[in-house]
Amino acid sequence: MSSGRASGPARSAASEQHHPPADRRGPGPARPARPPMRTPGRPRDTRRDEAIISATLHTLADYGFAGLSMEAVAARAGVGKATVYRRWPTKDALVVEALGTLADLSGGAQTGSLRDDLVAWLNTVRKHSIQTLAGRIMPRLLAEKEEHPNLFEAYRRRVMAPARDRVAALLRGGIVSGELSPDIDIEMIIDMLIGSVAYWQYTGHSRDVTGSRITGVVDTVLRGILQRSGSDTAGMPAAG
Repeated sequence: MSSGRASGPARSAASEQHHPPADRRGPGPARPARPPMRTPGRPRDTRRDEAIISATLHTLADYGFAGLSMEAVAARAGVGKATVYRRWPTKDALVVEALGTLADLSGGAQTGSLRDDLVAWLNTVRKHSIQTLAGRIMPRLLAEKEEHPNLFEAYRRRVMAPARDRVAALLRGGIVSGELSPDIDIEMIIDMLIGSVAYWQYTGHSRDVTGSRITGVVDTVLRGILQRSGSDTAGMPAAG
């Protein structure tokens, strides 16, 4: 009786059908890598992002945070309200990110003269305080600081702090070079320089903030902080 199992050549052929012999000719050509899988949906349109951010800043400058709505931003940007909400789920998140785009991160050319660099920096502050979106937005946020302190803090951290950091670096450089007295209060000096310009501009006397007035402010402050043993103040122009 037959046992039902294949024998001899028949058995070998049957085995090879299920277990083909290994290819002994060596590895074949490498298969091309599969392209990365695309996520579903269309890529995010960065032009819409820019339009929404711009609309947010202009609306904030015109009406303040209390007068800003997602609907108004969407209409100004020319997009649907849902488009705004998909990117920023809350008004706070949208405004905070928009404020981050206001920072002027340019370092500015340093001339090697501390006085000239400070004059150039303070003139930049003068021009940006009124004539830019950042300058128009600041008093709006300041007026709403009590109700929305986190927004003014975002403005301070993202817009004001970088500018202060640049002038602080100039003053520290003056200390290292021996031009400035080592015991100066850098933060106070920055407040004195900025404060005079801000006072004139935000109290309605912006016409008085001229280039010569800026130079006078810098010279007056420098006279008080120059290192007496290493710097000759007699050669400085008279403040005025």
